Amino acid sequence: MSPSCTIKDRCGPSGKECRADDRACQGDAVQQGLEILCESKETDPPTYVYCPTGTQARDSSVVWILLVVAFLIAAVGGTVFALVIRKRPS
Repeated sequence: MSPSCTIKDRCGPSGKECRADDRACQGDAVQQGLEILCESKETDPPTYVYCPTGTQARDSSVVWILLVVAFLIAAVGGTVFALVIRKRPS
């Protein structure tokens, strides 16, 4: 799924990493209310990273904030450009 599917990259100390064949670890993660966020196929068997619910949503909100900032910068830049063009002598 993702090239950087590690607990450190995805959900910090509140997550859990379980091998695909480790049912006890997976069961413990589900008991703690964690959900699979990504799968690392670099190991055999694959490893699943379990994170608290909503971790992905927090990542998504950061993207929306950055998108709004980009639009604001574009709007200010467009306004400044329009003002400069207007005041430019013909």
